Amino acid sequence: MVTLERRPAGQVEVQTWLGEAGVPLARTKTAETPEEAGAAAAALGRFPVVLKAGGLLHKSDEGGVVLGLGDPDAVLAEARRLLDRLGARALPLLVQEQLTGREMLLGLRREAGLGALVLVGFGGTEAEVLADTARALVPVTADEARGTVSRLRGYPLLAGHRGEPPRDVAALCDLLVRVSRLAEARPDIVELDLNPVLVKGQGEGAVAVDARAAVAPPPPSSAGNRPDLRRLFDPRHVVVVGVSDDPGKIGSRIFGYLLGHGFGGRVDPVHPKGGTVLGRHRYRSLAEVGGSPDLVCVAVPSQHVDDVAREAVARNAGAVIVHSSGFAETGTEGRDREERLAEAMRDAGIPLLGPNCMGVLSPPTDLAASMSGGLEYPDLRAGPAAIVTSSGALASCLASRLLEAGIGLSRWIHLGNEADVDAADCLDWLADDPHTKVVGLLLENVADGARLVEAGRRVAAAGKPMFAYTMVRTDRGRAAALSHTGALVGSHELREDLLAAAGAVSVPTLRVLEDALALAATDGLPAGPRLVAVTASGGACSIIADAAEAAGIELPELPPRTREAVGALVPDFAAVRNPLDLSAQIISDASGFGATLDNLVDGGTYDAVLLQFTTNADPSAEIVAKAVVAARQRSPIPLYVSRFGAAALAPRGMAEYASAGIPVLDAPDRAMDAIAALVRARRQLDAREPSARVRSRRWTFA
Repeated sequence: MVTLERRPAGQVEVQTWLGEAGVPLARTKTAETPEEAGAAAAALGRFPVVLKAGGLLHKSDEGGVVLGLGDPDAVLAEARRLLDRLGARALPLLVQEQLTGREMLLGLRREAGLGALVLVGFGGTEAEVLADTARALVPVTADEARGTVSRLRGYPLLAGHRGEPPRDVAALCDLLVRVSRLAEARPDIVELDLNPVLVKGQGEGAVAVDARAAVAPPPPSSAGNRPDLRRLFDPRHVVVVGVSDDPGKIGSRIFGYLLGHGFGGRVDPVHPKGGTVLGRHRYRSLAEVGGSPDLVCVAVPSQHVDDVAREAVARNAGAVIVHSSGFAETGTEGRDREERLAEAMRDAGIPLLGPNCMGVLSPPTDLAASMSGGLEYPDLRAGPAAIVTSSGALASCLASRLLEAGIGLSRWIHLGNEADVDAADCLDWLADDPHTKVVGLLLENVADGARLVEAGRRVAAAGKPMFAYTMVRTDRGRAAALSHTGALVGSHELREDLLAAAGAVSVPTLRVLEDALALAATDGLPAGPRLVAVTASGGACSIIADAAEAAGIELPELPPRTREAVGALVPDFAAVRNPLDLSAQIISDASGFGATLDNLVDGGTYDAVLLQFTTNADPSAEIVAKAVVAARQRSPIPLYVSRFGAAALAPRGMAEYASAGIPVLDAPDRAMDAIAALVRARRQLDAREPSARVRSRRWTFA
C-alpha cells in the first residue's frame, strides 16, 4: 500500500467543494479582524449569529464558538475576546447564521488501497459520547442511504418518538448521497467531517453548519490486466532455488516437502554447489535448468533475489514465489527493493507471490511448495476448503487442525508482503477453481478494496461461501503489523465493510473461522435460518435459544404430526418442543434416537439440525454415533454434531464420527457461533444471482 501525505484543507476550499456538490450550507462569512467580523454580521442581515474560531480543529473544546450574538457590536466585542485569548490560530473568524434542528454528523473517510466510506450519526458535542453511527461504502445509492440512516439506534428520534417532531430524514439521506458523490468526484479528499448537520422538521431540509477536511494525492491505480495464476497454483514443473546441504534451511525444507508429499511433476533443486541432493541432480543456477518452469521458489538471501528473478524472466517462468525475507517488513530500504522486484516481475508478465512468503499448497495435485511447519502433518488431504492468509503461522495452525479433523484442503495460499499477487487475485482465481467449494480468509491488510469486492462477488456468484477473520483491529495491532509485514493497515471497520460487500462473512474469532470452514466443507450451508436442536441438557437448551435469538436463527416449534411421532419415542417427562431435551434417556436407551432424528428432518420444517450431546459414554455413545452417521446419510438437510464432554469417555463413539468425516464441536455456544456464521453465509449467497445458490447440503452448482 501507498503512504499518503495528508494536509488540512482550508475553510474556503471546503465550502467551495460542498457548494459544488449541492450540500446546503449555513450562510457564512469569513473575517480576519474583529472589525471585519462585525461588518460580516451586518452583511448577513439576520440575527442571532454565531462567531467561530475557524482556525481551530476542535472549536467547542477550546471555547472557540460563541452563540446567540444579536447585533454587529456584540460580534465585534466577542471577536476581540477570541483573538486576545486564542491568538492568530483562531483565524479566520467565521460569522454564521444561527439555525436550529436535530444535530447530526456526516463524514467521509478514505484509506489507500481500501477505498472510501461515508458515515452518518448523531452529532454535535454528543458525537463521541453517544457513538451512534452507521456507515456505507462509496458509492451510495438513495436506497442504501435510507437503509444506512435507519440502522441508527436513535433513528426513532428522527422519525418522531413520544412527541418528538419528525425530522427531514429524506433531506439527511440526500446529503449522504451527495457526500458519496463528492468522494467519487474528488479522490484527493481523504477525510471530511460535517458536524453538526442540523436536520430540520419534516420537509424543511437539512443544513451543514461546520465542516473540516483533509486531502492527499490520490494513490496510483492498480487497475489493469491481472496475470494468469494457473501455473502458480497447478504447476507441473517446480524449481527450488536455494537447496543447500542443510536440511533445516528454508530451500531444503521446501524441496523436501515437495518430494515427501509426493508431488508428481518435475522438481529441480538449485544451489551454487551443484552435485546432488536427496538423490536428485542439483543445478548450479536457474539458468542451467532446461525448459520453462511453471513455478520458481526462491529461498536465497534478499540481496541475491534480483539475480534469480532475472534468470526466471530469461527462462520464461510461469510464476515466482519469493520465500526470502528482508523486504518491506524491514523498512524503507527493503520496501524500495521489494517495489523494484515487483515492477520487474510485472513488466515480464510473471506473477510474484511474496516476498516474505511461506508459499502455496495444492493438495489435489500433492503440491507442497511451502516451508510451513504444518507440512509435518503426514496426510495432505485434498478437499473443498481453500485458505487465503496474511499470516503464514496462524494459517498453518488452522490448516493442520482442519486436516487433523479430516477436513480436506483445495488450496492454502500465504500472501506474504503482497508486492504483486494479492488477496483479490487469489479470490478471482478461486472463483473458477473446481476443487474449491468454501473459502477462509485471514487478513491483516487489503491492498485494493475495489478489486477485492469485485473478486469476492465472483466467488459468491459461484455459490462458494467465504468466511473471514480480520487481524489488526487496534492502533497497537496496527503498529505490530508494521513491524511484521510492512503493511500500512487501514481502518478495521472499513475492511469489515469491504468484506461484507465482497460477500464474505466476518467471524469474531479464529475458532469460529475453523468451525465454519469445517461445517461448510462437510455438510454445506443450511438452506435457511430454521434450526431444530436436540440436546441432553436443559441448560444447553437455554444457551441455544439465547444464541439463536441473538443471531437471528429461527427455532420453529415442531409441527403437530412431528410432535406426535416424536412424543411416542421419547420419555413421558420430555417436553416435545424446540430445542428438544431428551435428558438422560439419550444415555440409557439410544435405540429410538435414529427414528427421532428421521421424524425431525423429514417434515420440511427445518433447514438444519444441531445435535448437542453432553457426557455420554461408550457403549451408549457408540450406539448414538452410529445412529447419527446413518441419519446423516439419509438426511436432506445438514446435521451438525457437538459434544461437550471428555473424549476419553467415548473413544468408540468419537471414532465413529471421525470415520464418517463428521466434525464434532463441543460447547453449545461454540456450536451456535459456527451455525450463525453459516446462516449469515447463506444470506450472503441468497443476495446474489439465484442461479448461483446452493440449495441443499450436498455441493451442487447451477
